Amino acid sequence: MRAIPSPPPIRSTLVALLLAGLAAQTPSPLMASTANQMAEAAVEAWKRGDHRAAHPLLKRLALEGDPSAMTLLGVMAARGLAGPRNPAIAAAWYMRAAEQDHVPAIRALAAAFRRGEGVVQDEARADALEARARQLSAEPMAARR
Repeated sequence: MRAIPSPPPIRSTLVALLLAGLAAQTPSPLMASTANQMAEAAVEAWKRGDHRAAHPLLKRLALEGDPSAMTLLGVMAARGLAGPRNPAIAAAWYMRAAEQDHVPAIRALAAAFRRGEGVVQDEARADALEARARQLSAEPMAARR
């Protein structure tokens, strides 16, 4: 049986940016208070290293459409931070966030395709995703809306 290699370390800067993006989300005024409280609680739990506490909060935010939460759930699944390591679930969360043009998710998905982790290895798709991430990074945020 072939051992599954661990993915490369996640850059702390990427996680910090995702957490900052999560904390800065501004949902509809009706849901703002609850969503902001959940986001703040998830960020605090993550910072404490309590990923099991952060997971349900992030999942709820992700199911409400938050791409930063989706990407963090992908990171958690890829690393096994709140349960067993599951690259397929990680890739699925990255794909959902990438559909919203979330650059960190697109980059994580490209890396998954390049390594064949959770998806069939596909260098061409990885290259296309990396090109898309570069394109989005060069565009002003207002142009994406």
